[in-house]
Amino acid sequence: MTLDAPKPPAAPKFPRGGLLPMTAKHLEDESVYRGRVLEGADLSGRTLHAVTFEQVVFRRVNFSRAAWSHVRFVDARFEDSDLSAACWSEASLERVQFSDCRLMGLHLPAARLRHVRLTRVQARLSLWERADTRNLWAEESDFGEATFLEAKLPGAVFRGCRLPRTDFQRADLDGADLRASELAGTRLGLREVAGVTVEPVQLLDLAGLLGVRVQELPVVAD
Repeated sequence: MTLDAPKPPAAPKFPRGGLLPMTAKHLEDESVYRGRVLEGADLSGRTLHAVTFEQVVFRRVNFSRAAWSHVRFVDARFEDSDLSAACWSEASLERVQFSDCRLMGLHLPAARLRHVRLTRVQARLSLWERADTRNLWAEESDFGEATFLEAKLPGAVFRGCRLPRTDFQRADLDGADLRASELAGTRLGLREVAGVTVEPVQLLDLAGLLGVRVQELPVVAD
């Protein structure tokens, strides 16, 4: 049986007239920012609460250790930015792209993700527990030792990703696509692999994860 190819997430939508520049000093709690671009800003360690960003591009922005809560991103793109050790609690992301970003140790507890695409991101040790996702697509990215504990990941695509010691325990991976990803050492159980799509070459890694020994029957000479 031939499986239908997964559909990539919907791309962010931006105004035809272009984006207006924005400066970091103007960011305030309980605000809405639309049609903006923020470049080269340092937001490290900053706190922010109940802010909405719509049709916004973040380019080479330092978000490291930023503690944001109830922040909403709609039609946004992050380019070559650093989100290391940031904590965005109960964040909402819809039609959002991350390209060539550092997400090491990023914490997104109980985040809501819709049509999110991650390309060439470094996301080792990131925490996505209880994340609620739809149309999540990650490619050529490193999620080593990341945690997706109890996350909802139906139909998620991890294509060409490194997943060593990545924790998917008690996650919903029904219909997920892990083809071309490195699965050696990934933390998966029988419950999590049910309904997951992999390549034949990955079956040996899955067998090892499930404690199954794969061994050819010795040929007995006549």
